[in-house]
Amino acid sequence: MLIPLLIVIGVFFVFPTGYTFYLSLFETRGVEISKFVGLDNYIFLLNYGTFLKAITNTFIYMIGIVSINFLLALGWAHLTYKPFKGVSIVRAIIVTPMLFIPAAACVIWNMLYQPEVGLINHILEFIGFKRIPFLSNSQTALLAVMITDIWGWTPFVYLILLAGLQSLPKEPFEAAELDGASSLQKFRYITLPMLKGTILIALLIKAVDTFKCVEYPWIMTKGGPGDASMILGTLIYRTAFVEIHLGLASAMAGIFFLLSLFLTVIILYYYIKRGI
Repeated sequence: MLIPLLIVIGVFFVFPTGYTFYLSLFETRGVEISKFVGLDNYIFLLNYGTFLKAITNTFIYMIGIVSINFLLALGWAHLTYKPFKGVSIVRAIIVTPMLFIPAAACVIWNMLYQPEVGLINHILEFIGFKRIPFLSNSQTALLAVMITDIWGWTPFVYLILLAGLQSLPKEPFEAAELDGASSLQKFRYITLPMLKGTILIALLIKAVDTFKCVEYPWIMTKGGPGDASMILGTLIYRTAFVEIHLGLASAMAGIFFLLSLFLTVIILYYYIKRGI
């Protein structure tokens, strides 16, 4: 009964991953394999400034987005997991950004960021600040893309944490109230410990998803200006499908895969060691 699933995994995961590492050992001309170069592509990447910058940006991008996603989602979930008048409307408003596909979200936020006609710059000018070319300024481009990603996918983390909070048993909270525990004490000593498993799932899924993100930085800035907002996913896409250097792009993807695997193992080890 497992054979169909194993075939799917082999065809759509094992073979592409193995072929990517195989292709990374060759020099390519367009889509044709030219000659075997061994580890030369990997050695080149160690001295390739744009690649090293993309790795740095990727970790900044991932850590910043996942951290803010988690804090916002946890706060919203804690405020809305108990029923009150209008809670369904509030929840619907919170998850609305998830209805926008990334391409549509990028177009909307590109318009908001426009230096001449964008709403954000109109607001900044109204309150006395200068207009900022968010997407063409090397100091703000990556941050602008991150804000768009946070807006779009915080609802996803929110739904996971909301489901976790709603599944918690009521008895420990009732006992804590009888003992005179404050809301902060109940949250710190009861809610968070009981929610650790759900938090692990939310952080792991979002961290891996953000780490391999391509669409937001590619559509909004294409990694620019320069390489200011270049992350690994964007650089791999550009190298493979714009510059058509499949061997070099495969080497990037191989390193990218190993970094993703390492990140996943570290997170799982940390939580397993703590007995979650």
